[in-house]
Amino acid sequence: MSPRLVLIAASFGAAMLCTSAQANVAAGFLYECDIAEPERGQGWISPKIAIVLPAQGEVQVVDALTLAFSPTPVIATILRDDAKRLTLKWSLQNVRADNGRSFAYFDYRASIAKATGRMELTAGPRSFDTGLRGTGLCRKRSE
Repeated sequence: MSPRLVLIAASFGAAMLCTSAQANVAAGFLYECDIAEPERGQGWISPKIAIVLPAQGEVQVVDALTLAFSPTPVIATILRDDAKRLTLKWSLQNVRADNGRSFAYFDYRASIAKATGRMELTAGPRSFDTGLRGTGLCRKRSE
């Protein structure tokens, strides 16, 4: 993980507390997701991701990368939400890698198996044909 992301990840715990409080107010819940082997994401997949699903309103994503590139949580779009699976997508805009390369959009897609909490995540610049992959485990929290 890059030094910049290490600093951002250190502040992620405080953001998780704020996000958790927002979920309580909205009477919804959140998924707290831990990514296995985040280094495989080459700095573009955060080791911890929070997905906030309020009872009403927009789904939000908070992780070290959204904290680095956006002043607020990123709004996600639900692609599938049934008894078995929640699938959603979100994008970061105007991101810059540590090496100086910039991307207009960096897209993410996450799929969570509701029975097990297993998450499959893909990430990559919109202009690329292939992307990065990650897996993890999500816990559903309502407090």
